[in-house]
Amino acid sequence: MFGLDIPLYGLLLLVLLGFTIATIVNTFAMEAAVLFTPAFLFVFPLVVPNFPALSINAAIGLALFVELFGYSSSVAAYWYRHQIDFNVAKKVLVITVPTAMLARAGSYYVPSDLLMVGFGVLLVVLAVVLFESHEHGPSLVDTVAEKPELSLLAVLEEGYEPRTRVLTDTHDAAETPPSETMGGAATTDRERATGRAVMGDGDDASEFHLELPDFLITLLGGTLAGLVGIAIGELTQTMLALRRRVPLKLSTGTSALVLHVTIVAALIANVALLRFAPSVTGEGFTVPFDVGVFVATGCLFGGQVGAFLNNRLRETQVMAMLIAVYFLVGIFVVVRTVVLGGGGH
Repeated sequence: MFGLDIPLYGLLLLVLLGFTIATIVNTFAMEAAVLFTPAFLFVFPLVVPNFPALSINAAIGLALFVELFGYSSSVAAYWYRHQIDFNVAKKVLVITVPTAMLARAGSYYVPSDLLMVGFGVLLVVLAVVLFESHEHGPSLVDTVAEKPELSLLAVLEEGYEPRTRVLTDTHDAAETPPSETMGGAATTDRERATGRAVMGDGDDASEFHLELPDFLITLLGGTLAGLVGIAIGELTQTMLALRRRVPLKLSTGTSALVLHVTIVAALIANVALLRFAPSVTGEGFTVPFDVGVFVATGCLFGGQVGAFLNNRLRETQVMAMLIAVYFLVGIFVVVRTVVLGGGGH
């Protein structure tokens, strides 16, 4: 059917599974690869007839492809609502895009089982950090942020103006009001950026610049996006909202754009390697994008349903379920890999 060995009911099952996973992902505001990568390795081959056996890198590549569909619509919505600051995004993307592309190439030199264990451990770490932050008062990030001598807090200057349109500088501050907990400009000298800029002019209060901690967080996010396809969104949001105190609406939309463009860059690198450098991947063109189209079709609808459900759940409920999913999936991936030797190779 459609040039695939999968029967019609199997193709419908692909759409249904894509819809279900996308609904869960968008309901709990998590990155799609968190569920799609292990699902492509362990679930789809069991329930979809003739679903191709995938290596870990092929599963990550397919997850990146599927993510492309969901994030395109969400980024467009954020742009329409003036929730993307292009001044910030361009500074971050200059780092994350090449880093993710290099890391995607480098991932083929990492043993499959090690990559899978790293993927699972990262999910468990994220779950623990989120739990500590939301269940036991101030998180580690909040604690160190109160110590300016550690240079972990560098809030925006009051003169900074975001740029929420590509071809114009116009911006209405009322569109992106500060959050009660993490939005707003610096109010004291202790909160202001040190001026030790890695990117941008640290002495210009109207300019957004990255300091060394921002640079390192961004570099880590790009690396993880290329290696395992996750964490770039969470790290960017943390850096902007907590460390730089960018208004929550702006940090959310800007993080979504950074995640989207970075994932696209990693996907392009993946396709280029598979097509033009099979000696690097050692796999040939093994990412079944034709299968991914059916999964992505379900994602288009699941994303809308998930967003609908997300707006109707309390934040505490969403966070509790998000922590549980991260932890359980992470433990499953680690145990499955260590005990049974991971997915396909």
